[in-house]
Parts: sequence; C-alpha cells; structure tokens
Amino acid sequence: MRAAVRTGLLGLTIAFKDDVPPPPPCDPNVPIAPTDVLIKVKSAAINPVDYKLPRLVGGTVVGIDLSGTVERVGADVTDFKVGDNVFGRSPIIGGRGGSLADFALVPMDEIAIKPEWLSFNQAAALGVAYLTGLQSLRAGNVSKDSSVLIIGASGGCGIAGVQLARALGASRVVGVCSGRNFDFVKGTSGMELELIDYTKEGSIEKFRGENIGKFDCIYDTVTGSGRGEDYVASMMPLLKESTGTYVQINGSPTTMARHVIGRMKAQRKVVFTSGRGKKDLEEIVSLLKIFVARPHLDVKTFDENGVKGAFEQLRGRRTKGKIVFNME
Repeated sequence: MRAAVRTGLLGLTIAFKDDVPPPPPCDPNVPIAPTDVLIKVKSAAINPVDYKLPRLVGGTVVGIDLSGTVERVGADVTDFKVGDNVFGRSPIIGGRGGSLADFALVPMDEIAIKPEWLSFNQAAALGVAYLTGLQSLRAGNVSKDSSVLIIGASGGCGIAGVQLARALGASRVVGVCSGRNFDFVKGTSGMELELIDYTKEGSIEKFRGENIGKFDCIYDTVTGSGRGEDYVASMMPLLKESTGTYVQINGSPTTMARHVIGRMKAQRKVVFTSGRGKKDLEEIVSLLKIFVARPHLDVKTFDENGVKGAFEQLRGRRTKGKIVFNME
C-alpha cells in the first residue's frame, strides 16, 4: 500500500513509499483483534509530533489523524460496522500503525462516526488539534463568560482553541499571532475577538500592561514548540489571582518532568491529550455544529512531492490551520 514512513537510522526522515505492507487484517484470513477497527483511509492530517518522534516511539508509518470507511471490525466492536464513515486517531501509544497510509488499524475507542455535514478532509483535521484544544480548555475551566487568551492563534491548535472557546461560552477571546494572519484568524473563528501582533514592536508589552489579572485561562500552544519561545513568565501575571489557569501543550524536558512529578505551580498545567477520545470527538462535533465552525484546511495530494512539501511547510511553521492529505 501507499504510506508515509519514517526512514533513516533513527527514523526521523519521512518519505513516501508505495510498497509498504498493509496491516495484517487487510487479509481476510488473518484474525483481527477484538477491539480493533480496520479503516480504509480517505483523508489524513499531520501534526508537528509526526516529524519529532523517532521510529522507535512513533512506529514506521507516520500520522495520527484520519478519516475513512470501516473495512473490518473486531468481535467486541459494537458501535461501528463495515461501511461506516468514521474519523479520529491512530494513537501513538496503543495504536496499531500510522494514519498516512491506504489502510489503518485503530482501537475502537479512538474513533467516532463522521457526520454528513463534515467532509472527510474536515473530519481528519479534528483529531489531535481539536482534542488537545477541548481538553486544554477544560483544564482551564473555560465555560460561560470566561476570558481566554490563546497564544499561537493561527496554528492548528490555536484555531481549534479559538473556535472551541467560543462554543464553550467564553465572553472574551484574545489571540496572539502575526499581524499578517489577522484576517485569516478572524475569518476562521466566526466571532469577534481581539488579536495581538507579536511581531509589532511594543504590542505585547502594551497588552500585558493593560491586562494584568484579567484572564480566567491562558491557552499557550507556542511555548516549548521548538524555536525557543517561552511566554510563561511574561504572561502568567495576566491570570486572575488564585483562580486563573495557564495551560500549555509543549515544554522543555524540565517542564515535562516537573509536571509528571507534580512540582508545577498550582495555576500552571501541561496537557497531554488523553486516550479513549471517542466521547470527546463526539462533543467536538456537537460544538462545531451548533456554532457553524469548521477547521481551516490546506489540502495536499498524497504522493512523493505532496508528502515532502507538506512536512517542509510544517517544519518551517508556515502553516495556517491544518495540513490534510486527500488519500483518494
């Protein structure tokens, strides 16, 4: 089958191949595990974690996010049947292989039924970014009338955070991104929001000075993402005293270690997207339907040039919204 795979000594190079062995259950004579679902992949999205993980951790086939059609189900699978259109994740831990391939084998509790009003491309974009956004905003206790600051508002996780904060009832949403992306973020969010241009001299400092103690939640998608950015110390004072929460999704090894051993400040959290995402995927779909929001896509062709160009774009951090491969 076709697949994007990790190559090289450590598996940190990604290449398109058209002769990759499919998951064994593609052969009807091979048993499928009781809780597994075999999917014919229609669309798959990529995330920075896809190129950061070595083969030993991430497996040979690249990718987590997907949508497609059910080909086979295990004996204990009751929520899905052959022919169902589904979307979700092929998780790194507990997964059976990556999503950037013609076929993927996934656990039954990591997918949900794709609604008709979402295309396969749109549904494939929801896995990592929107699950991370929902679980992060929950960690920040975002609800009706909350004030939310989103750092990195034009990226995949940032756009998801903006849309979901609105859907959860936040009354004030502020995004930090480059000024050249303002129109994009406003158009994709479907809501009135304040935007701060971090590239404009003095804008961040002015904003900080005017907003000490004003936010219930700060959702930081940028700190620790690979280029040395660190907003934590400068933005923490913007939280409401004692009740505000700073939520980040990346961090240095030291930050991650402090999180694991419980040595983070009470108002600061690091969110790792949890497994068994089926219920959260269903909630995300409900929230997006109510507020008529959709992920913004940059659709690529699934071939050698498409895979190479997409990962170069992702590594260069030139992406607005989500990069999605049309696998058909």
